[in-house]
Amino acid sequence: MAAPPKAYYGAFTLQAWSPPAASGKSRTLPIVSSTVPVRATPSGSFAIAYVDGAAAEVAPGATSVPLAAGIEAVDVDAEVGAALFARDGYGVAVEWRAWRELLGRSEPGAEAEAEAEAAIRAASLLQWHRSAAFAGADGAPTTVSSGGLRRKTGGARQRTLYPRVDPVAIVRVESADGRRILLGRQTRFPPGMFSCVAGFVELGESAEAAAVREVREETGVRCGPARLVASQPWPLGRAGGAEIMLACTAAALDEDAETVDVGGGGTDGAGELSEARWFTREEARAMLSRAPGGAEGPSVPPRLAIAHGLIRSWVDEQDR
Repeated sequence: MAAPPKAYYGAFTLQAWSPPAASGKSRTLPIVSSTVPVRATPSGSFAIAYVDGAAAEVAPGATSVPLAAGIEAVDVDAEVGAALFARDGYGVAVEWRAWRELLGRSEPGAEAEAEAEAAIRAASLLQWHRSAAFAGADGAPTTVSSGGLRRKTGGARQRTLYPRVDPVAIVRVESADGRRILLGRQTRFPPGMFSCVAGFVELGESAEAAAVREVREETGVRCGPARLVASQPWPLGRAGGAEIMLACTAAALDEDAETVDVGGGGTDGAGELSEARWFTREEARAMLSRAPGGAEGPSVPPRLAIAHGLIRSWVDEQDR
């Protein structure tokens, strides 16, 4: 039997963006309060806009981080950002869009998708630099180091600060007989959209243990041991933080363990989910074909999310 195709686990899991050679010229991507300059295209997608020159030349003294070969991203205010494009005599109107909007709105094609992901990584890193200007332990001022990838404290006891990345366990739960999948939704989700159960990994806890715990707390369903199958960096986390999504699979212990309870409080439900229920493979297949939040019926997260890959890989399996 031929092996099933490898599942696609969403945005930020492809290789780094390698821009075409630009005659040896450096380019800079200005970032203004986590917004990115883009040009609207006739198709309604976004094309990222750059200015010519290295970051140290176009915005002396501003914090910059690497984006790709020959390209840096630089943190500037709105006045400087507008002036940079005016300086270049940009012939097309530039819009400043939240970096989250780039996902799913970049020009079609793998290269444009990888370019958008590189810009989002850079914007996320610049946001961390803004929040880490002073050390949390003692309030000492910090400076940029390692080409924009780290910060350091001063003084005799110099310390290196690294961008914070929060681990999140996300788990695809099958019924004991393997014929259904457990999905839930929060009130903040688009109407009708369901996803895999997820939650932050606690101190001293493995991703697999966190997956089982979160399922029990959020839905009341009791699972056997979870298995780690994939990961996805996610620099668009809650409150602007960066996360690493750790995808797991698990199965309910038995039919009696499959009762769903999202009532909140106690062991069997923390109340974070507004609804959770079991879906058949046929139902999940139909959900994958619908746009999130559409009127056609229940849906799942878009292709860029690792939850989509977890659900699709299960749907694509042969019925047992």
